[in-house]
Amino acid sequence: MNGSEDSRTAGGQHASPSAVDSANTGRPPLTGRVHYLLGGTLPPAYNAWVSHDLTGPGWRVRQAMRPLLLLLPFAVVFALLPGQPAVRAVAVGFILLAGLGLGFATGNYFRNRRLEQHGFPPVSSPPDDPADAE
Repeated sequence: MNGSEDSRTAGGQHASPSAVDSANTGRPPLTGRVHYLLGGTLPPAYNAWVSHDLTGPGWRVRQAMRPLLLLLPFAVVFALLPGQPAVRAVAVGFILLAGLGLGFATGNYFRNRRLEQHGFPPVSSPPDDPADAE
């Protein structure tokens, strides 16, 4: 590859902002999504994806699925333990239903926390503590 085949940005010319934005608005790679699922922060290039994930249609279901996915390995371990199949099935069902319930119960809190973590303002403010009102 000779010097005349360099990219436009390497030669000192800047790519148009729309070309850069359209290239970075896609989903992060699998490793980035796993990091995000586990509570990590994604680079600013994925802010549009994060914003859509936390505020777009279906955000509540996506937030509820996160704890469920985190509890899935524990459910598999309980399913593989020795014992009666009915007991194992009840244990697995309880773990998965508890994870889903926790996801729906804490969805607003964790959504606002993640929005602030990525530099966005929270969608709704937390309720005031009655002890602070005195």
